[in-house]
Amino acid sequence: MIKKIHVYDLDGVLVDTSHRYRNLSNGSIDLNYWLANHTRENIQRDRLLPLASQYQRDCESREIYTVICTARVRHDWDVEYIASELGLPNKLIMRTPNDMTPDGAYKLRELQRIFNLRQFAKLPRYYWEDNIRNIRATFNLWTCAYLIKSNNAETA
Repeated sequence: MIKKIHVYDLDGVLVDTSHRYRNLSNGSIDLNYWLANHTRENIQRDRLLPLASQYQRDCESREIYTVICTARVRHDWDVEYIASELGLPNKLIMRTPNDMTPDGAYKLRELQRIFNLRQFAKLPRYYWEDNIRNIRATFNLWTCAYLIKSNNAETA
């Protein structure tokens, strides 16, 4: 029986993708650089971060509904990496192509869809995220949110 929900961001929280990430001078992500470095070879160079072991234990628990909620556009290479290195969660939330919704609003919308389901509406919810903007945008959803220090987060 599911007793709680654990939601994890991907980049900078579960996976170190800093070798293919950089910020612009205003602190926002350099999306062109990210996209140019989105290759199968570079994804395979990504490394698991310490929180990945907690995530993997959560996935094995019958009492925890696990979610990865990332602003990345869904791509087969990413899903393959998640499946092989982390293990698939109960729910994997990734953007569709052409969805340009700001990250915080995107995550709020997608997570609200899950939390509005009757079986999840009253469960405690925990969130691990490296971007304070995303925590602020989704703040009212959480029993507890944890800001993870990361080189991948926007600085502005």
